[in-house]
Amino acid sequence: MFSAFGEDRLECVDNTTSPAKLAEWKTSERTKKAYKDLFANHDLLSRIGHNVFKSYKEKELPTMHCAYILAICDIVLNPRSSGIKCNDRSVVRRINAFLVNIRNFPKLNYFLITEIFIILINRE
Repeated sequence: MFSAFGEDRLECVDNTTSPAKLAEWKTSERTKKAYKDLFANHDLLSRIGHNVFKSYKEKELPTMHCAYILAICDIVLNPRSSGIKCNDRSVVRRINAFLVNIRNFPKLNYFLITEIFIILINRE
């Protein structure tokens, strides 16, 4: 994920980052912008997805794969969550939420769905 954004757009953190530094990182303007860009930039999501799922390098990612990438990135980048640890329960809950939105609105394309998420994000 960090390589897709680039160091100039998103500082790299990991599980060894101190809680104080992580709290600062989560609320930084760069992290907030990266979080919004994730939903606004289909190419960025594709780059992250193709880095994770290398067998799809020249193919479109399946919906489930995109939901998985969004779930992980949401946990890590979402300024409303305090940590970056991804456990099965939190990942599955987010995947289901993304898939429900996609299934409930099958005529909406990716860009319209992401616009809805951007509106929801900006309500904070």
